[in-house]
Amino acid sequence: MLHSNGNEMVFTIGQVSGIELGIIGYLVIALVLVLIIGKITYVIPTLIIVPVLGAILAGFGPADLGEFAGEGLAGIVEITAMFAFAVWYFAIMRDYGLFDPLVHRVVDTVLQRPAMLTIGTVVLAAVTHLDGAGATTMLITIPALLPLYIALDVDTKILAALVALSAGTMNLVPWGGVTVRGISAIDTATVGNIYTPLIPSQIAGFVTIILIAYYFSRRVDRTIDLTASEKEALVEDAVGGEIAAVNRMWGINLVLTLLIVAILMADITSPAIVFMVGLVIALLLNVRDYDDQREILEEYAPDVMTYVGILFAAGILLGVLNESGMITEMATILLMIIPESLGRFIPVIVGIIAAPASLVFSPDAYYFGVLPVLAETAAAFGLEEEAVVRASLIGQHTVGFPISPLTGATYLLIGLAEVDLGEHIKFTFLWAWLVSLVMLAVAILTGAVPLL
Repeated sequence: MLHSNGNEMVFTIGQVSGIELGIIGYLVIALVLVLIIGKITYVIPTLIIVPVLGAILAGFGPADLGEFAGEGLAGIVEITAMFAFAVWYFAIMRDYGLFDPLVHRVVDTVLQRPAMLTIGTVVLAAVTHLDGAGATTMLITIPALLPLYIALDVDTKILAALVALSAGTMNLVPWGGVTVRGISAIDTATVGNIYTPLIPSQIAGFVTIILIAYYFSRRVDRTIDLTASEKEALVEDAVGGEIAAVNRMWGINLVLTLLIVAILMADITSPAIVFMVGLVIALLLNVRDYDDQREILEEYAPDVMTYVGILFAAGILLGVLNESGMITEMATILLMIIPESLGRFIPVIVGIIAAPASLVFSPDAYYFGVLPVLAETAAAFGLEEEAVVRASLIGQHTVGFPISPLTGATYLLIGLAEVDLGEHIKFTFLWAWLVSLVMLAVAILTGAVPLL
């Protein structure tokens, strides 16, 4: 801004407001999307430096930036803690054989009744994705079942599709990576008001996937041409060796896991403290030696810290957008564009287009860049922001997580299943969108996503 200082003109930077502040906010989001989608800079530095530059451009100083960052980080600490300790907890459960009996049972059942191959794929992929980690699901499910698909001469695109659909729908759990992003992006969002209303939709999603699996089961031969020793080898390979007998500790681990999930669904206390205490109990029950405890926590620390870093960096972006007023002005601009007659349908529209949008936006770009603007705009129309989060999750989970070319899990999936990316998207996308639309319909019927 220019002002007079005696006989000379002096240029100073002042804080902008109104439409100008909203435009800067959109420039921040646009640059974040370009850098992340174009893989120009990694998501963590992008989410930090871009909003800082935007705040400086808007005229805010170091003290303001410190306040914005503090507020943004405070809003995501709890969900970040829940995610970190959930990853450690399920890593221990996996390493100590919680999923092995299920893997053994599914593979053995398929060998006895080949027609159950596709149903077994859905069950195995859904349960092994209980930890919310895509890599776990792919590395357990696909190597265990791929030899069976080949032996039965079943198209491996079906394997990739069913794993993608099952893992994508199970990823709706509160500690799933995309759910964590959605909850952390909106101040008023919690596990209780986001996940709990979507439980009927998640159940409907799995029912739909089972029906899809049944449809594909008609392509499976009713006999399998393997010797007894070959079948036994397949079962052992599926669990990484000879399966240990189910013992008392396995039962205790199962009860502990079910108890944790039940407490989370009941929303009795903070999800973070649930997994913190759960991790301590899991360690005391299964890993009592000091060095072993340190080793297992350090082994999975890289997985934990990567997402913790992303969430903390997102806290900077969200803090700047919210506390500076950018997000409000961005919503004001949208209000000027969107007809009032369509405004009340924002959650439903988001739910419909979230699936195809996931092929364009990475989870980080969508949840930390696009979602806050959509939620604020919906609030301006008198709708609850949480409804937009729920609608986004319905579409983003079944498609964005295991199908989008912008997520790493997709490449692990197609690599293990030996399927081309283009063929995978072409074969799976419409099935995934169908599942998401069924889930959206149930969400509308239950009121999780308001129609009016």
